[in-house]
This record gives sequence, structure tokens and C-alpha cells, in this order.
Amino acid sequence: MKPTIFATGLALLSALGSAGCSMMLDDNSVVYSAAPGKYDYLDCKGIAARTSLNMQRSAELSSLMQRAGQDPMGSFVGNMVYRDEYNANQADQLALRQMADQKRCAPDVNPANLTPMH
Repeated sequence: MKPTIFATGLALLSALGSAGCSMMLDDNSVVYSAAPGKYDYLDCKGIAARTSLNMQRSAELSSLMQRAGQDPMGSFVGNMVYRDEYNANQADQLALRQMADQKRCAPDVNPANLTPMH
């Protein structure tokens, strides 16, 4: 076996081995969480605006992962490239929901309609 083929194979196996760690983290993983207090400064309208942006990005990432999954190696690449950001985005969504609850914001996602409930 040529040394370059062996080195290439070893590099590929190493990359696949480290990629498995990233792919094992799913939507229910507790590894991802938003920084404490990350959204404390937002009022209800700010929470709604950020929630809307996060929902759009989540949909975009989901679409990109689905599109990548149409190719045999695409799902692997999609998980490598998009899964971590998707999971972090989901953790931010949860933090925003919790902050909205804490500030007693109306559950409407539309920024124009989100006001504190009394």
C-alpha cells in the first residue's frame, strides 16, 4: 500500500470518528443551552422579533439538512455542517420562550402584537 493512500485513509477515518461526536447530538441534547441572561435585556417586542428570526433560521437550516440528505453522503455532510447550529438555534428558542414566560409576554410571535400581560 502506498504511503499517501494510507495517510489519506487514516485522515478520513479520523475525520469520520470526530464527526460522529457532532452527529450524536440531537434536538433533545442537553449539551446545547443559551448563555444565562442572554435575553434578559429584551422586552416583549424584542423577544418576539428575536423569536421570529430564530424560527426563520431554524426553518432554513432544516431545509438545508433535508436538501443535503437527498445525496448518499449529503446527510453526513449536512449533519457535519448544519446540525450544531440547528441545535444551538433550538436552545436559543427555548431560552426565548422561557424569557417570554418570565416577562409574562403574550404568546403571539408577531412583534407588533407581543405585549406584557397584566
